[in-house]
Amino acid sequence: MSKPNFVVPLSDLEWGPKAVSFEVGEAWLRRALAETEATVRDGPGRLDVELTKNGREVMVRGRVSCALHMPCVVTLDPVEVDVNAEIFLLLSPAGPRSGARPSKGAGQRGKGKNGWAKDPELSSEDAARDTYEGSEVVLDPFIREFIVLELPLFPKRSDLPLSETPAIPPAPDADRSDAPVDPRLLPLAKLKSRLGQK
Repeated sequence: MSKPNFVVPLSDLEWGPKAVSFEVGEAWLRRALAETEATVRDGPGRLDVELTKNGREVMVRGRVSCALHMPCVVTLDPVEVDVNAEIFLLLSPAGPRSGARPSKGAGQRGKGKNGWAKDPELSSEDAARDTYEGSEVVLDPFIREFIVLELPLFPKRSDLPLSETPAIPPAPDADRSDAPVDPRLLPLAKLKSRLGQK
């Protein structure tokens, strides 16, 4: 994304929580949704957040809403999608990019027996953790992520009758004797017939 639209200076948070509201413009939404199938439906969206600074961490809570269209998975007709995503972030200052050395045993963390990786389940607080840089909090990439995560995987028209939904064709009957056998499977077919005779 180009120039950020949703920026809050850290200096504004020194005297307590700060509530801010932004218009999520159509041009910003078009750029944010460029790699998705969603398009802007009814003008700009809305972003309402409250930022609270605790030491060097910044907590962001709020909501983003916008009206979009996505193609129906059956008919490709536009389906109305109303995004109303809850925002929760815990942002810490970004650490040094170079010269940092991994802690002792960092490569071994998360490994179980036989070298299988264990994926620990993240709490909602751990999942909300991220970083900010410099003297301001730039919310643009986070807001884009919250919107994209709210998009349905398989949008479908709600008024679409079941009769118009294409049915999945039945699987071919594997036990039919008149069905042609793949030549690569002939050895297995012979083995099956021999086992059936015993």
